[in-house]
Amino acid sequence: MAAPLLPESALTASLLYAVGHNYEPDVEGSQLPDEMVEEITGLLEDQGTPELVPEVLAGIRAGQQRLEQEPAATVSANVYTQLRKKFIAEHGIESSKGRRVWPVGTITLLKRAGGSWNQALEAAGLATSSQQRPKGFGVATFTPEQFDIAIEDYKNDAKEAGFATKYDNYLDWRKYQLSRGRTNLPSGPAVRNHYGSWSKAIGGRVSAGLREFVPPPSDKYFYRDGA
Repeated sequence: MAAPLLPESALTASLLYAVGHNYEPDVEGSQLPDEMVEEITGLLEDQGTPELVPEVLAGIRAGQQRLEQEPAATVSANVYTQLRKKFIAEHGIESSKGRRVWPVGTITLLKRAGGSWNQALEAAGLATSSQQRPKGFGVATFTPEQFDIAIEDYKNDAKEAGFATKYDNYLDWRKYQLSRGRTNLPSGPAVRNHYGSWSKAIGGRVSAGLREFVPPPSDKYFYRDGA
């Protein structure tokens, strides 16, 4: 079962927390919106880490205040991913399908922003990279995060529909998705070139299942926090 959709304030807070990493908030500085405080408090309590509320809210405030003083402050997708992984590991937070986890995963941030990290930053009020990458998935060049999203969706559909995660099935799966209006999927050769091989792309051996592709029961893509 998919987790409920995370509110925008949770996404913004995740990025602000990363921007505020190693910074201390000014006790007399700006305060966080009440809605954000309530949402983050509730998320931390739901994931079993209520003791982190003061520390996390202070970190988010530090990020907000840093932005007020340094409008050009930002964070890359790679740095954000590493900071989140460290946070989750240090506090023993378990991430699983169907569970909302904070800080929000990189893939969730990207999906909510149409696949563009710069758009995710803009939505949170952060500065974007001066070297803009192509927007969206429907272009010749894809970012590493965009390749990861495509493979993750493919593997989840394969598991749901029961077909093997072999290369030929990816080609058929992609063709099927494109026919239904999706435009965010790199070609098979592009995937192999990006990861070095098909086995590396799918993270190991081809999964068991039907040899031929079959349409998945659902075309709905849920926001997952496994990144």
